[in-house]
Amino acid sequence: MVSRTALGAVVALSLALAPLAVRAQTSTLSVSIIRTAGSCPGSITVSVVTKQYPGGFTMDYTAKTAAAANAVKVTASTPQRIAFTGSLLPAYRSCQGVGKSNENAFTLHGGTLSYVISPGKGPNGTYPGALRVNVVKGLPHANVSITD
Repeated sequence: MVSRTALGAVVALSLALAPLAVRAQTSTLSVSIIRTAGSCPGSITVSVVTKQYPGGFTMDYTAKTAAAANAVKVTASTPQRIAFTGSLLPAYRSCQGVGKSNENAFTLHGGTLSYVISPGKGPNGTYPGALRVNVVKGLPHANVSITD
C-alpha cells in the first residue's frame, strides 16, 4: 500500500514536470509531381510530426511512397541532406517527373524514385542532428532534432 506522503510526492512531481511535456503537431503535405514524360502519380504525401521540448524540437518525416515505389533504401544521411531511393512500381516505371514542397523533394526518373529531405538550419544557425534515418514498413522515415 502506498503511503499518503509517497502519493503526495508523486503528484507534486507530476505537476512540476507538466510544463515540460512535449507538444506535438502533425502536418500532412501533398507534394504534387510535375510530369515531363510517362505515367506518374499525381502526388506523394509526406507526414511530418513536430514535437517541441525545452531547448528545441524534433521533426519526424514519413513519406507515403508505397503507392508509387517499393524496395526503398537509405542512400545518404548528413545534417544537410537525407536521401532515399526506391524502385518505381510497374505502372510508373515510365515516369519522369519532379515534386518539391518545403524541405521535401522527389525525383522520378529511369524507373527510380528519389526522395530527399533538406531540413535546413535551425533557429540557432546550426544544422539538425539525425536521430533515426531508416525505412519503416517500406516507407522512408527520418527523425531529426533541432536545438533552439
